[in-house]
Amino acid sequence: MLNKALIASMTMAAALLSSGNWPAASGLAAKVDQLTELQDFLPQTSTTPEVELQQREEVREEFHQTYPLAANGRVSLENMNGDIRITVADGNEVQVNAIKRAYKRERLAEAKIEVAATADAIRIRTDYPNRDQNFTTEERGRYNNPATVEYAIVVPRRARLESINLINGSMDIDGVEGDVKASSVNGRVVARGLKGEAKLNTVNGTVEATFAQLDPTKPLSLGSVNGSVVVVIPSDANAVVRAETIHGAIRNDFGLAVQDGEYVGHSLYGQLGSGGSRIKLGNVNGGITIKRADDGRPLSLAQSLLSQKDKNKDKDDPQVFSSAEARAIHDNARALAEQVSRATLSQADIEKMQKQLTPEIQREVERAMREAEREIQQAQREVQRETSRQLREQVRTVSRSEARASARASGAGSSRFVEQESKSFSVPANARVNVSTYDGPITIHGWDKAEVMYTAARHADEETELKEVRVEAEQQGSAVSVIAKSDHERGWVSLDVFVPRNANVHVSSGDGRLILQGVSGELTLRTSDGSIEVADSQGQLKVSSGDGHIRIANFDGQADARTGDGAISLDGRFSSLTARTGDGSISLAVAPDSNFTVETDAADITNHGLTISEDVSTSARTKRWKVGRGGNVFVLSTGDGRIVLRPR
Repeated sequence: MLNKALIASMTMAAALLSSGNWPAASGLAAKVDQLTELQDFLPQTSTTPEVELQQREEVREEFHQTYPLAANGRVSLENMNGDIRITVADGNEVQVNAIKRAYKRERLAEAKIEVAATADAIRIRTDYPNRDQNFTTEERGRYNNPATVEYAIVVPRRARLESINLINGSMDIDGVEGDVKASSVNGRVVARGLKGEAKLNTVNGTVEATFAQLDPTKPLSLGSVNGSVVVVIPSDANAVVRAETIHGAIRNDFGLAVQDGEYVGHSLYGQLGSGGSRIKLGNVNGGITIKRADDGRPLSLAQSLLSQKDKNKDKDDPQVFSSAEARAIHDNARALAEQVSRATLSQADIEKMQKQLTPEIQREVERAMREAEREIQQAQREVQRETSRQLREQVRTVSRSEARASARASGAGSSRFVEQESKSFSVPANARVNVSTYDGPITIHGWDKAEVMYTAARHADEETELKEVRVEAEQQGSAVSVIAKSDHERGWVSLDVFVPRNANVHVSSGDGRLILQGVSGELTLRTSDGSIEVADSQGQLKVSSGDGHIRIANFDGQADARTGDGAISLDGRFSSLTARTGDGSISLAVAPDSNFTVETDAADITNHGLTISEDVSTSARTKRWKVGRGGNVFVLSTGDGRIVLRPR
């Protein structure tokens, strides 16, 4: 029988391992250690080689079908787990080859390959009965994983990859000359021989793209969150390139200047040759490399387009940890690990306990193991939720416009057919200008002419759709309206508009990015899903986005900025200010001698050099802080972010 002292020792050890006094960050590690030690108490059962071989034997099933498809037909593919390789061939058909793999036949049967094909489009999808299944690499658990499906697809050379989406696995695309839109969550994305529009993204992995030629009407966008981004373009390319990283260097073979942020961030913005193709590259935790092809062609002349505003705009981004915070997190994690190590039992104690185990104690250990497993699973879910929230915050800093384009998997953002038109109107200096599009970006420039001039680019996937897209422009006295419409809201329109500097401007887009520069007046900008940027302007400003970040730089006057889900960055001389975000951070940069009061729902604020003091709040749900001597109340409301104050 187990003596009382030994029982007491086991009880104290279990209590120490499962103590609720440690911070939440150490709970998962403690429970993992507890489970490991409890497993050591149990007698080990032997497994014969025949049984183990049966448990680990992989089962597989192949799928091979061919479907007719137009030379420029659309191809989409959704896969959860397994690599994807897409190549081309001359002919009007699609060859779908797939291999399903699993360790259990019931898992193999669960994974269904669904194909819906017409003469113009084919849609391939891996369907599971439970799409929320999790994979594990743990030795025993992985044999119950859902099946993986590896695809090898052959498409017509000019086919359009409308939407290639993968969760876990690598993607390789070779020789596709039509538009390519592809994304992965966990895996590398590689594409070669591209000639059309390209939008390639991954969260955890490298993005590599090689372009055989650049089409000035086809935008290119590459992005990653954790991994490098590499793009190879012709040596004599004509393009405008913008690249931004949060943590990662930017390198290029063309001699374009790279601006480093004061704290974090790196930017490149420049023109190659005569300009033309627009290339946008983004990364959070990883570098960006722009290479020239080994084609023997002369190198394009390079010109940096970085203005002082561009060079400073990303400094000290409120959503990125400072180096001091990163060190604190690292030190805390190391201390927790040491604490867990001290709390574990010695090997001698474990061996001694094993020799004195009774069946009753074994059952108790098994019960404790089950409880520990449940607690580990709960802790893992909590960690996953927090990781997902932080990842959403990081992705927002890369590019909301890229997220918008990736979400439009139906192909509404493609630009196979493009037509441009321009028109100008003579107006007084204080003209009222209304610019609107149902879908697409809008850029407004202030200039010294008493004239409104616009250039509209109408985009559509089909020629019949392009005919439905129209731009209605008219003038009534001092008022000018430019409105893009489509009867069925297909296709999209980008608008580039010049207005007098003192104009009153109203801008709206159903789904697109808005930019306004150098205008002073009554300014209103609204977009349902896109970012908003306002620079070098003044007057009365109201901006709102349903789901995008807002950046206001060098503004003078009254400002009201609201977004449902994104960060807000504010820089200027504000006479009144309201900023609200449902799930993001707010950064405010003002003159060092400013005097105002901040009212916020945030528990605290981060201050980088201003004189502040806590003030008496008028509500239990908010706090007030005096900046300088206090004064006008600036309302800064953030649902789940932080407030950062700094001098300009």
